[in-house]
Amino acid sequence: MQPLLLLAAAVWIAPTDPRFEVNGLPWLAENQWELIRLPARAKDSIPPAVWNLGLSPSGGRIRFRTGSTRVAIRLEYPSAPNMANMHAFGQTGVDLYIDGLYRSTAIAPKDAAAGKTVEHVFFENVPKQEREITIYLPLYKPVKVLGISLDDGASIAKARRFAQPKPVVYYGTSITQGGCASRSGLSYQAILGRQLNLDFVNLGFSGNGKGEPVVANLVAEIDASAFVLDFAQNNQRVESLREVYEPFLSAIRTKHPATPILAITPIATSSGPERFEDMRQHIRAVVAKKIAEGDKLLTLVEGFTLLGPTQVEGLVDGVHPNDLGFESMAAGLAPHVALALKLPPPRLVDDRVITVRTPGAAEIKRRQIVDFIWGATGFPSAKLPAATTRKASSPISTLRNSAGVETFAIRMDAGEENTTHLFSPRKANGELMVLQHGHACTFDDAADPKGGGMAEATDMLLGAGYSVLIAYMPHMRPGDCRTISHNDMFDRSPHSLRYFLEPVAISLNAIAPRFKRVHMAGLSGGGWTTTLYAAIDPRIRHSFPVAGTIPLYLRVGGSVGDKEQYLEEFYRLAGYPDLYVVGAMGAGRKQVQILNRKDNCCFGEAQHDAARIGLPYEDAYRIYERAVRETGVQFRLVIDETAPRHMISPAAVKIMLDELRQ
Repeated sequence: MQPLLLLAAAVWIAPTDPRFEVNGLPWLAENQWELIRLPARAKDSIPPAVWNLGLSPSGGRIRFRTGSTRVAIRLEYPSAPNMANMHAFGQTGVDLYIDGLYRSTAIAPKDAAAGKTVEHVFFENVPKQEREITIYLPLYKPVKVLGISLDDGASIAKARRFAQPKPVVYYGTSITQGGCASRSGLSYQAILGRQLNLDFVNLGFSGNGKGEPVVANLVAEIDASAFVLDFAQNNQRVESLREVYEPFLSAIRTKHPATPILAITPIATSSGPERFEDMRQHIRAVVAKKIAEGDKLLTLVEGFTLLGPTQVEGLVDGVHPNDLGFESMAAGLAPHVALALKLPPPRLVDDRVITVRTPGAAEIKRRQIVDFIWGATGFPSAKLPAATTRKASSPISTLRNSAGVETFAIRMDAGEENTTHLFSPRKANGELMVLQHGHACTFDDAADPKGGGMAEATDMLLGAGYSVLIAYMPHMRPGDCRTISHNDMFDRSPHSLRYFLEPVAISLNAIAPRFKRVHMAGLSGGGWTTTLYAAIDPRIRHSFPVAGTIPLYLRVGGSVGDKEQYLEEFYRLAGYPDLYVVGAMGAGRKQVQILNRKDNCCFGEAQHDAARIGLPYEDAYRIYERAVRETGVQFRLVIDETAPRHMISPAAVKIMLDELRQ
């Protein structure tokens, strides 16, 4: 007979209890704990629309630690959800996160009205252990929090300290307010706050982020660690933006002479009006002028680097970001905020020493890497695709040299899945090239003037007679694009490296016997995948990472990448120079690393800090090239002078083909 489960009695606690911490509402005490974003004293001095939008507590959070087995909430909404481009979860949702991971959402019902109580149980009957709770308040609907329910007598303690004692303050438009995130925890400020452990204040006002002087003075009242200004689009003319933009900056700088300010130009739209480009030019000019006058704490952030013209799938209505767009914005903004606040970068392993110098040592290192990634289950050498479509539709619409495509469905543990596609050339040479994409979600980029060159690279390889297996990084394929960030994957499991590698391994189990030789190339994160995969699978003869990796000890001039690029416990086992050696070691094996000098993302000359390294761009990288070659492997570094951006250029594909013919 099973013992009875004794449930703890529940109590309701007022949100004003001092054991709870409320963040993101800087005038909370002045407003007598009313959950609004502006001071009540300003109601009659600011535009009515701004005041009304400020009644929605976007960015407000309630935080605490508790050992309770239950957390519930009582809410009161003044009205029901009523937005066309945001559903009830996005407009009215109150999200609960446990230790930084999403758990549940309370929403306003269809009959929500003043005086009607809404009660939602976030979780109950879970094991008793201390958890950090963050409750995100609605983006686009006022709310009253009437109480929070915990076990009677449950511990309540302060949440962990933020990396900075003061919040980052964001001022802007509906995009800043959170339109059109699917939940309150998915605005770009919330995502970035979790990534960098930062407090924030959201002063975005939908359709009304116009930069009025009275609002500038209110923003300047806040004691902030940094200000992020993302307003322009709500001005109907560039002339009206010219009237307010520089004065707004000056109002902030006058009261905060030693506080970083980040100025963002408008992000991409699917069909942006010409005035947006005029506004970008004006913001650039104002920021350049201020910096020239001596403002060393002012930074220009180009909106296109956060969400650009090639990322319009990250928009809901052609203007407002969806969750994909907000994740992209957070990822692009994170290094700028971290640099402005002098946050410590991720701790990087010093991997300049090569420990592998013989075939025997390379084999031992390969086994150690496989054990780290797969543990007792081992490399998935016997696993095959879950399903195969022999005559599949092509995911690339512009190929001239394809004779057909097969699609493989890859199923992995923990519910992870991915897809690969095998293209056959019109005239086959019996060899296969695996082509791995990075942090983009389509190979069909031929018409994209800022694309990665993946469609053209695929077609050039097919035209040379190579079959091409195209593969995506986790959650980077069409239909599953950025649904989970890579950093979140590693926060859930330290063994997530397998999900980057298994789609290629499982596909090769099915098709490699068809070919005389198998090679691999990849761009960006796909170049990283190529580096690692070549080290674990000797079936890869020639490997070509493009803008994918450099040793960790050289990564001081820009972003260090997602967590798979710097996971400390892994790179202590095998640093990048060791991976280069292992990936090239063996008869008939070779690795050619290609970096783009003009790369606007990864490992180009603009991302190299010569002062900190002590050597110019190419000189620094030639040192590790020589060190790897001294082990006796066939390894070469090529600096592509032709690529105008982050891409695989036609010249890079020709380099690959020349190497393969040798």
